[in-house]
Order: sequence, then C-alpha cells, then structure tokens
Amino acid sequence: MFKAITDKLINGNDVNDPKTRKKCGFFTGIVGIAVNVTLCLIKIVAGLISGAISIVSDGINNLSDAGSSIITLFGFKLASKKPDKEHPFGHGRMEYCAALGVSVVVLIVAVELMINSVKKIVAFETSSFGSSVTAIITFAVLGFSIVAKLWLGLLNTSIAKRIDSVAMQATAKDSFSDCLATSIVILSAILSYFFKNIPFDGIAGAIVSVFIALSGIDSIKSVVDLLLGEAPDPKLVKGVSDYVLSYDKKHVTGIHDVMIHDYGPGRKIIVLHAEVPAEGDILQIHDTIDNIERGLEKKFDCLATIHIDPVVTSSPRLNAIKEECEKIVAEIDPEFTLHDFRMNEGDTHANVIFDLVITSDTKLSEKEIKNMVSEKIKEYDDKLNAIITVEHSFV
Repeated sequence: MFKAITDKLINGNDVNDPKTRKKCGFFTGIVGIAVNVTLCLIKIVAGLISGAISIVSDGINNLSDAGSSIITLFGFKLASKKPDKEHPFGHGRMEYCAALGVSVVVLIVAVELMINSVKKIVAFETSSFGSSVTAIITFAVLGFSIVAKLWLGLLNTSIAKRIDSVAMQATAKDSFSDCLATSIVILSAILSYFFKNIPFDGIAGAIVSVFIALSGIDSIKSVVDLLLGEAPDPKLVKGVSDYVLSYDKKHVTGIHDVMIHDYGPGRKIIVLHAEVPAEGDILQIHDTIDNIERGLEKKFDCLATIHIDPVVTSSPRLNAIKEECEKIVAEIDPEFTLHDFRMNEGDTHANVIFDLVITSDTKLSEKEIKNMVSEKIKEYDDKLNAIITVEHSFV
C-alpha cells in the first residue's frame, strides 16, 4: 500500500526535483495534520472522562505533532523556491530547518509533560476510570491511536526513503515514538484500573516524556549535523573517485582535495583537483575534464567543478622519490596521503615539494608530522629537503 502511494506521488519523476519533493511534502503534511488533530481531540475527550493526565498529555503531544506537520509542509514549500540573488544555491536547506523545528517542538512537549507528570507523582494523584464502559472506550481510543500513528510512521518512512528526506524521517521517528509512548499509557491505564492507590498515571507520563525527549534530541542532532556540514557518504566519495579515475590514464592520473557541499536534497556541489600529465596535450586533457564534469553531474545529480593540477610523470628519478615519500607517509599513518608532488633540483640539493593530507582524528600535531616526514626523507637521501604543506581531508 505504502509503495503504491509513494509511486503515485513521484509518478516516475526525479526525486530531487523541487516540484516532486514539494508534492510529497504537502501530501504527508496534510495527512499528518488530519491524523494528529483527530487523535488529539479523541484523546483529550477520553482523558477528561477518565481523569488520566497521561492520556490528555498524549493528546496534547498529538497536537504538537500536527504543528510539526505544518512546519514540515511550509518547509517543503520554501525549499522548492528557485535560487535568487541572496541564495544562489537555492533554498533546499529549508527542509533541514523544518526538521529542526519539528524536533524542537517535540523536545518542548517532552519537558512540559515531564513537569506535569512529576507534579502528579509528588501530589500522589491517582486516576479512576469510573465504569467499565469508560475504561473500554479509553482503551479502544488508545488502541486506535497506536494503529493510526503506526500507519502514519510507515507512510512517512516509505516516502522519506524514496526521496531521501530528513524532515520526513524526523516525522516518522516521532510517529513510532508515539506508538511506544501510547503503549506505555495503555499499560498505565490497565494498572490504574486495578490498583487505584498508586500514581501509575504520573509515572507513565514521566516515562512517555523521556521517550519523546530522546526522540527529539536524536532528531536535533541529526539535523544539526546536516546544517553544520557533516562528512559526505563514503559510498558517494568512492563513487566519485572511481568514476573520475575510470578515464584514460593519459589524461587523468589521480585526484585529491575532493569536497562535496550539501545545500539540501538534490543540491550537491562536487569540487575536486585532477592530476594530469604535464607532458600531455592540454586541449585533449581539457576536453576530457569537461566530459568528466558532465558525467559526474548526470551520474550523481550534482554540480561539478574540477581543477587541473599538472604533474610530471615522465621522470624516473622523480617517480622513484615520490614512491619512497608515499611509503614514508604511509608508515606514519596509512590514512595519510600526498599529492601535487614536484621537485626543484640544484647543484648541491633538491627541494621536494608536496601537500600532505592528514586525518582529523590523528593524535600528532602538524609540526610533529612535518618533522617526522622530513627526517625520514633525509635518511633516504640527505640531499633532499622536504617542503610540506599540511592539509586536512574534507571527505
């Protein structure tokens, strides 16, 4: 069922197309508002009849979920706007902002629920469901709520996976948390019905608030990572590298300084440096680089810019020294790499010049790394002076 709904929404269109994403966002937003407002009203009525704060709080949580759906809906609308002078890379990150808004609302609700629940526990307030009919109606309402939220969560998960939407993932996660929270409320209601002198209602409300808070914190962390700029998917990085290096070695011998900027779904920009033979035909090489850029854009649905770095490949002595330097660097840390290797030779000594890329989690300082590499190069050939520029990897 969910696949059929998703297929109908996308209708064979590009999932990164702003119009397609807006359509999906509007659909899930409207459905989310309808489901959550309905559940809110039903739960508040059931909670007031039974006198159970955990049920009323669960209903208020559904109201906040409806507000979250509104935020998501407007987030997708704003994200679909075309680039303008102030935002030349588009408005795609509004989806991330919408997800952050949803997560903050969830966290606020959790805090309010915890405060009310603790007050009820301290006051030792207990719940009474009155008649058996009232109890049955209450359980039926909560059971229906679980089914409805499970359906909503699965719907958002299905669409989120197809269009890779962090906002819908946050909404789905919130729906599944609600299922668990409502299950705890049901357990509380059962225990309160049989044990009327214990404040199970307040205890259940506190437990529910913890689950809601954990869900909100997890979602906030995920979205903040995206807004700050998290490391790109290793599979994407490998795919880009493999694609570029699949071209003729006469034109491209290596790549480095790969950077992948994420400006929202379908708005990635890939920037890299391609090492090309200094002895090659620059016009042919430039033609190849143009083809690679167009190929990257088509294959990975992105914008691509490639900078050309000419390197000497025809000197046996230079190649031998470079190979030795690569071994030296790998001995210090297998994750370290070097590029832009060149050499200026004089009568008494030679300067080997290269950029050394280190990992962000290395325990060594840049100065220590430079000294270690320089000393080992001197041990290999005392006429070589190393001039090293240390860089950090962006992938």
